[in-house]
Amino acid sequence: MAILSAIFVESLLVQKTGHFPGLNFPNFLASIPAIITAVISKSLLAVVVVGVIAMAAIRFLGWA
Repeated sequence: MAILSAIFVESLLVQKTGHFPGLNFPNFLASIPAIITAVISKSLLAVVVVGVIAMAAIRFLGWA
């Protein structure tokens, strides 16, 4: 659980030398439906599928 949490947080943050970490907005937007799916279904497969679809939709719409 700790390793997955670290990987998740690392993908949400963008680090630049000399600045505070920023938020990777496309990854953050894609994680919202994935987290909701995780809470509701508690199925890892469902979370992965929803996350991939959400990221594909964000890239398709040009938000990434």
